[in-house]
Amino acid sequence: SRTDIARDLGLSAASVGRIVGRLRQDGLVDDVGASRSNGGRPRAMISYRRDAGSVIAVDLGGTRCHSALADLSGAVLADDVRLTHSTGDAFTTLLEAIGLMLREAGHRGVPVVALAVGVPGILDPQDGVARDAPYLVWDGFPVVDRLAAAVEIPFVVDNDVNLAALAHAWRGDGRRIDHFVTLSVGTGTGAAIVSDGRLLQGRHNAAGEVGYLVVRRELLGRPITAGLGAFEAFASGPGVATRARALVSGGTRSSLSDVEITPEAVLAAAVAGDPVGRAVINELLDDLAMAIVAIASTVDPELVILEGGVGRSLGPFLDDLVARIAPSLPAPPRIVTSTLGSDATVIGAIAAALELARRRTAPAAVLGAFAMSGVAGHAS
Repeated sequence: SRTDIARDLGLSAASVGRIVGRLRQDGLVDDVGASRSNGGRPRAMISYRRDAGSVIAVDLGGTRCHSALADLSGAVLADDVRLTHSTGDAFTTLLEAIGLMLREAGHRGVPVVALAVGVPGILDPQDGVARDAPYLVWDGFPVVDRLAAAVEIPFVVDNDVNLAALAHAWRGDGRRIDHFVTLSVGTGTGAAIVSDGRLLQGRHNAAGEVGYLVVRRELLGRPITAGLGAFEAFASGPGVATRARALVSGGTRSSLSDVEITPEAVLAAAVAGDPVGRAVINELLDDLAMAIVAIASTVDPELVILEGGVGRSLGPFLDDLVARIAPSLPAPPRIVTSTLGSDATVIGAIAAALELARRRTAPAAVLGAFAMSGVAGHAS
């Protein structure tokens, strides 16, 4: 009700009335009956009209591009998954995915009011240029300007792990938790740090870029190679597969000798007790433990959520990981694997697009504490 909104947000009844009136004028909210009376006068209830519009969300990953069309409640109406480099160019794939979702919205007769895109790299907060996004072959790519020239709807572009953290705060393990870290280990490696309910961004929008951590003495001073930091080069899906291939080539007996060595195959072999699989995953657990100790001793999270194709597959090894971490910290965080599957970034992009749409019709006070962190743009 309007009374509830005024109380929860600390706004005056008149301010809430003006905001609701504007949202109703824009066709975004409706009255939905009255509250049950407790002896007093029943209160008129309002709700967003889920069919008044839609948003597009895109997770442009290093391997795959997942796009979705959602209504204003966040329910997915349509989605599509394709290889990021299926067109030979990640930006072309992005535009094709957006175009498909725009057509889906047109078929349903619902306008698209906002777009959010997640990318695996650092976005310059001043000019929207993507830096250090090696898996997209983007370094110095003006993604915000290029997108502004190509689409006619408001949009925001953010780091993919930041959006995954937003998804966990909205619909995942981070709900009602003010201090948590999303640590993604997949094609690449990165983290998003939520402290006091807000995403940490840093001076260069690079907070959480843990792929550049140095957790081995021999890697200290090693230059960044092809955009990959010292940690990401081995604590990632490609790093896991590379290490397993080296052990097999060196003559270690393994069931992996007769199969294509992928991160998935190495993890499965480790679960089955294969010596190469176990050796590689034990190294990975050591490296992740050192990284988590460094993160936790700095920002003191309550929870660490493991994301990414490799991170989500570490469930069978969580006890081993915790055993490595707990002795080194006075207050070790709880560690879980993601419950959102491979959809965390696209779910977070839906949330970011919905937030962007609301920001255009309501003041920041109505939007809650979890700040949108990406670089916004608009059609040129």
